[in-house]
Amino acid sequence: MAVTSKPAPSAPLQPMGASGAAAFYQRHARATFLEEGYGVAPPRIQAALAEEIEFLRHALPGMGRALELGCGHGRLLDALRDCAAEWVGVDFLKTYLHDARRRLSPPARLAAGRGSGLPFADAVFDAVVCAQNTLGLMGEEKLPAMREAARVTRRGGRLLCVVYSESSVVSRTEWYAAMHARGLMAPLDWARSGPELLVTEDGHASECFRRERLEELFREAGLVPRIERLGEVYWTVQATVSSRTGCRE
Repeated sequence: MAVTSKPAPSAPLQPMGASGAAAFYQRHARATFLEEGYGVAPPRIQAALAEEIEFLRHALPGMGRALELGCGHGRLLDALRDCAAEWVGVDFLKTYLHDARRRLSPPARLAAGRGSGLPFADAVFDAVVCAQNTLGLMGEEKLPAMREAARVTRRGGRLLCVVYSESSVVSRTEWYAAMHARGLMAPLDWARSGPELLVTEDGHASECFRRERLEELFREAGLVPRIERLGEVYWTVQATVSSRTGCRE
């Protein structure tokens, strides 16, 4: 069930589709792109990526069936494989899903789809994870995606998100410069970038978030979030799904 709505007030008006992150990844979705990008991450980003995994491993143990939104080539599915009895990964790029099938052992169940229209029934997961700043790449699909994540999570289940904070801009600028030097993306387009949005000249658009924006977004999706800082780069968001989210019980 796809849900459509306007973006949360004050959100940067950057679409995910034709001129946003979706189009960028469709153009750059060779199997090695993500691995190369993580490989050139500067030390502060590398430390943040390790902190993200540690946070998720602490928050997830004992889960039954878990879903990752935007699983890419399976980096987190691999790192978190023992934190749930069954993992499912969803991504809109079949190239990355093919690479994930090749890389993951034991294999996870993988499905093609977008966060704003998940191909799953109501209340079938114990936890949904949206990390690696996937939410910050979703543009106008952020709110529908969080409503969909709540829909497919059982009552009492958990949503876990990791997103860039407003203090991440310097570290991310360093990372994008390293990726440009490696030939992975174009330089930053400062005419289209700002305090909460970095856009490259070839269309990669990644948002970061102020705490109040996150609070507003999740509450508009029918969730009560617990938001905490994770180092100098990330916010973590945890929410428990209840009948007030609009999910069928």
